[in-house]
Amino acid sequence: MNDINELLVFNNIKRMDIFESILNKNENEIKSKLINFALKEKLEGNLIKKYIIYTLLYNENPYTLAIELNKNVIVEDIFLNDLKLFYEIYNDKNLYYNEIVNFKFNYNNKSNISLIIDNLYNEISDFDSFKNVIINFYKTYGVGIMAIYKAFRVEDGNLKPIKNTLNVTFNDLIGYDYQKELLKDNTINFINNKPANNVLLYGDSGTGKSTSIKALLNEYFNLGLRIIEVYKHQMNEISKIINSLKERPFKYIIFMDDLSFDENEVEYKYLKSVIEGGIEPKPDNVLIYATSNRRHLIKETFQDNGTIFDDLHRSETQAEKLSLAYRFGLQIFYSNLSREEFKNMVIALAYMNNIKMDEELLIKEASKWELQYGSLSGRCAKQFISYLVNKNINND
Repeated sequence: MNDINELLVFNNIKRMDIFESILNKNENEIKSKLINFALKEKLEGNLIKKYIIYTLLYNENPYTLAIELNKNVIVEDIFLNDLKLFYEIYNDKNLYYNEIVNFKFNYNNKSNISLIIDNLYNEISDFDSFKNVIINFYKTYGVGIMAIYKAFRVEDGNLKPIKNTLNVTFNDLIGYDYQKELLKDNTINFINNKPANNVLLYGDSGTGKSTSIKALLNEYFNLGLRIIEVYKHQMNEISKIINSLKERPFKYIIFMDDLSFDENEVEYKYLKSVIEGGIEPKPDNVLIYATSNRRHLIKETFQDNGTIFDDLHRSETQAEKLSLAYRFGLQIFYSNLSREEFKNMVIALAYMNNIKMDEELLIKEASKWELQYGSLSGRCAKQFISYLVNKNINND
């Protein structure tokens, strides 16, 4: 194979510079570029073969997207011909330079994409298995970054994967059982194509609102849930992002953390429009989840109550400010803990972190920490336990 034009479907090559070096059989370039590629993606072993798998997994084209969307699509000859061309490179013994066939590096941990590629690589023995592995991946997981990564952020109007996400679960959030069940039930309904609401998690700082969203991601990723983090200054880009998602088979939560607006900020109007939908409604595979310390999201003043500097249409002004929060059909309140709940959380966290300490002394020290550094919140309890863990490590 010596001409990129021979490809009829897979002409959107990821890391094209590597592919061109391979086609030209430029030995030094192949070694240099593949080693840099491997270090970036945390790959080992046969880098030629793993690069070919990598570029096929990322190759979003009308055909692979059709397989992702319609799992029963018939695989045509033009698609198979392209796979055969890739397999020629995959199995080309003339490219098996020792430096990149037996590449090793002592990574602290493997990346998500490297683990996926390793698993697929181990299943391939001939062309039929090569073909089946790639097609089954498209059918089962999808194609491109959406198939591989759990979460994304918006950069310059485009989605960029968040490659390292916090591995937190609902078991890590002690208490708040009622709130967690409401959130999980709504999300499961969403994933199962049942009626579901946009969600506002509001309440005191450090009570686990953001942790709950991150736990959703880890719990339901394998069911097709993806999260896209959007910041307040990016509100005007949400419509464009949503429009790019509506034809994908995944379920997307647009996540806005610590959301609030001052009186002079108008970005909330973009959000109102997105939630309700304009002439074109918001697609069924997208919901908005937000966290905030403010129930009504927009700063309110005494003026809003008519006590000072009243205006002629005070009720309309109030309604405008409250209208954004009302667009979230499910509002879940996270309050600070009672002293008894705080005590129970400290004890549970100490047990989870294998801290050996007299319970009475533990609670006494936790109370001192809370008075000096925080409040009766889960965040304060975790910070206290982290302090004890570090203290034990340093003493050892």
